[in-house]
Amino acid sequence: MSESGERYAPGETVCLLREVRAGRQIHEIGTRAHVLADHGAVIVLHLDGSDAEVVTCPTDHVARADERAARRRAPRTAGPWLRPSMG
Repeated sequence: MSESGERYAPGETVCLLREVRAGRQIHEIGTRAHVLADHGAVIVLHLDGSDAEVVTCPTDHVARADERAARRRAPRTAGPWLRPSMG
């Protein structure tokens, strides 16, 4: 379940919030995945990428892809800047 208590729907895109170990591999924070099943405290994911595989991890290790984008820092806006004087 997400932080709001809602369950993840099968096929929904999520991102890892923590590293997940699966066999010999460690999947990095930010890896995108698709939900296969949500069992409350545990979620089954199909990870994207060249090392795609099915993993099981605690539900609090993932966030919806759109939630992750909302948590990112906003890009800096272009503002005025001063040039050094040459005189």
